[in-house]
Amino acid sequence: MLSGVEDGLSLLVSNARDLVGCGFYSDPATRSGRSADDTAPSLTLALGEHPSFPILAEVKLASPTAGRLGPHLAQELIDEYARGGAAALSVITEPRYFKGSLRYLELAARTGLPVMMKDFVVDGEQVEAAARLGASAILLIEGIFERGLASQRDDLIEKAHGLGMEVVLEASNLEEVRGALTSKADILAYNQRDLRTFRRGPDAMGEALRLIGADGRPAMAMSMMDTKEDVCRARDLGASCVLIGSALSGSPSPRDMLLSLKVGR
Repeated sequence: MLSGVEDGLSLLVSNARDLVGCGFYSDPATRSGRSADDTAPSLTLALGEHPSFPILAEVKLASPTAGRLGPHLAQELIDEYARGGAAALSVITEPRYFKGSLRYLELAARTGLPVMMKDFVVDGEQVEAAARLGASAILLIEGIFERGLASQRDDLIEKAHGLGMEVVLEASNLEEVRGALTSKADILAYNQRDLRTFRRGPDAMGEALRLIGADGRPAMAMSMMDTKEDVCRARDLGASCVLIGSALSGSPSPRDMLLSLKVGR
């Protein structure tokens, strides 16, 4: 648990490096989520073509501050999200604090929906694992690179592109948004949660989405959204889509919860 920790992001980056060193991301037991002839669907295209305002539904079993979020198994969440009309799936693969698994990424890829691997990515082995298991995209966190906790942001983006994946680059303050704009990421995201403390950050979503919108790339809003009003606010401020995790994973009926958040474009 990270409750009370004032620099959770540093701890999670250190944890990611340890997992890489332990071989977690290169485990030969993990196999492709799609056949060798399949190409992962484009996340960007799916967001643009979805009939309603797009929601990425997240397979998130636990939080480092709240612990276990609900009674659902990963496969249950995947099935519920697919039936509820998710535009795409986000899968947390970090195993120690979020109870994630690479296996969940593999299972999600079998739905045929675009799948984003969400983790604390600092090494090429993690990127390779995402591609091997059928991910359409990976998430990178601008704050990790801005703070010097890892380097080679652009190399990781290039590697992902070379493996046929798109990149979502997440920022959690305006300085990070401006840094993300210098990248070749395909989608830029704004997280309302401060990843150092896991508490809500300053309310800068409007300005962040304005900056991303002026750039022309799709803008993803993340975290702290659990009502239709929250989704509408993000849309009206300029988001191209939203990612919702805890509110869905912790719901008694994730499918019904997802349907209740559906709004027009």
